[in-house]
Amino acid sequence: MTDNSHSGNFTIKFEPHGVTLFLGSDCLANKSGTFATIKETISARQIEKADISVIEKALMENKTDPVIFAPPQPEPTDGKVLSKLSDDGNQVLIKVESPVGKGRKAEMNDVLDAIRLVGGEKFFLDVEKIESMLTSARFRDFFPVGERRNGRFDVTVSKDATEAVINLMQSFGGESIDVQDILSYLQRNNIVHGVKKDLVEKIIEEGIYNQNVVIAVGQNAVNGEDGAIDYYFDIDAGRPKPQINEEGEVNFRELNLFQKCKEGQPLALKKPGTQGINGMTIHGEEISAKPGRDIPLPIGLNVKTSPDDPNLILAACDGQPKIQNNRVNVIPLIEVNGNVDFSTGNIDFTGSVHIKGNVISGFTVKAMGDVQIGGCVEISTIECGGNLSIRQGIVGQEKALVVCRGNINTKFIDKATVYADGDIFVEESIMFSKVSSSGKISVLGKKGFIMGGTTRASKGVTCNQLGTVTQTVTLIEVGGSPTLRDELEKLENEIRTSEDQADIHQKSIDS
Repeated sequence: MTDNSHSGNFTIKFEPHGVTLFLGSDCLANKSGTFATIKETISARQIEKADISVIEKALMENKTDPVIFAPPQPEPTDGKVLSKLSDDGNQVLIKVESPVGKGRKAEMNDVLDAIRLVGGEKFFLDVEKIESMLTSARFRDFFPVGERRNGRFDVTVSKDATEAVINLMQSFGGESIDVQDILSYLQRNNIVHGVKKDLVEKIIEEGIYNQNVVIAVGQNAVNGEDGAIDYYFDIDAGRPKPQINEEGEVNFRELNLFQKCKEGQPLALKKPGTQGINGMTIHGEEISAKPGRDIPLPIGLNVKTSPDDPNLILAACDGQPKIQNNRVNVIPLIEVNGNVDFSTGNIDFTGSVHIKGNVISGFTVKAMGDVQIGGCVEISTIECGGNLSIRQGIVGQEKALVVCRGNINTKFIDKATVYADGDIFVEESIMFSKVSSSGKISVLGKKGFIMGGTTRASKGVTCNQLGTVTQTVTLIEVGGSPTLRDELEKLENEIRTSEDQADIHQKSIDS
C-alpha cells in the first residue's frame, strides 16, 4: 500500500518475510512529519508488533531501501457484501465475505448499500436472515434475503354478515393497491350494502397498512321488546317505610303501610310487546327481527280500563290498590287484625277501615268510608267520612278528637271531643266531654247518663239520667247547628281579643 501526505510518499507492504516499509526520497525532507504519519497509518491498519525504532532509524540514516519493521502477518481487509438480483428480477441475493486479519466486519449499512446498487432497495427484506448472515460464517454463497412484493389486502366478513373488515399491506418494489382494486373486489364478493367508499379512499391516500379497518357495515336486527307493566303505585306495599324529615328524624307513627287511591285514578299501564326492526347484511339480505312476547292485561277486581286507552287500568272505586294473583285490584277496605300502634303506624285511607283491636294513644285513623273499631279509642284522632262504630268506647283524657260525617255508635265517651254530622248513639254514658251532633244524641242503655261537659244536638238529646248529685255542671244545647255555634263562639272570642288589644294600645297612646 502507498500513503501520500504532506511529508512525502511511503509504501507499506505485507510480504511473506515481514511487513516492509518503502520510503520515498521526498520523505526525508520532513522527517518528523513523515514519522508521525507512518505511526498513524500503522495504528489505523492495526499492524501487530511493529518496531517503531527501525522506522525512526531508517529516517535518521536517510535510507530508501526496504525496511522490515514487523513480523509476517496478513494484510487487514474489511469484510464486504456482494449483491445481485435473481434471474426473474423478483428476488435480491447477497453474499457476505468475512474480513481478513484485523479488517472490519461487514455491517447492515454495507448490505443496504450493496442492495441499493442492484436496484433492490424497495424490496421486502428479511432482516433476521440478513443479521444471521452477518454474524455467522456458514453462509459462503449467495442467499435470497429479499423479494419484490405487490400490494395486497385481506377482507374478512363477520359471521352474521353485518361487517366487513379490510387489512391493507403495502407493496415492496411491486404494484400498489388502488381504490378501484378494493371496490371491484367488494362488488365481486357481493358486498354492496353499507360500503364506506370515503374510508377506502382514505386508507389508500394515507397508507393505513396492517390495521383492521371496518369498510362496510350492515344493520343488526333489533328484536322486539317483551310486553311490560308500568305500575303507578307501590307494588311492594306492606313493608314499613317510616317517614324521615329534613333533619333526619324518623317518625315511626307514619309507616306508610297502606296505600290509597281514588276512583278513576290510573293504577297501571301495559306496554304491549313490539315487533322489532329488521336488519340488513352487507350482502343486501334482510335480517328478520324477533317479535317481543306480549302479556295479558292484569285487570282484577274493582278496576276498569280507560275509555281512551285500553291498556290503561283505572280504579273503579276508592280503596287500596294491591297486586293479588298477578292482577291489579282495588280493595275498598283495610283490615287491621290487632291494634293501631307502632306496628301499623297512622292510617289514612280513601275506603273503609276495620280495626279489631284498640287505637293506641298518639295514633291517627283517617278514612273516607266507614270505620269499625273492635276495642277502644285512647288519646287519638279519628276522622271518618262514613259511619263510625267503637265497640268499647272512647277514653280521651281531655285530648282525644273524633270527627265523623255519618253516625257514631259507641259504648261510652269519657273526656273527649266528638263531632258528628249524623246521629250519635251511646250505650252507657257521656262523661265530661264535648259532644256535638247535627242530628240527635241518644244515651239509652241500662245506665244511660250524661255527666258534665257540653252536649249539643240539632234534633234533640235523649238520656236516662242527666247530671249528678254532686251538682257537676252539665250543659245541654238543642237546636241550631253545633258547627255554626262553634264558629260563632270562635268569632266572638276573636272580637273580644281584638277589643282587649285595642284598649291596651289606646292606654299606651294616652300615657
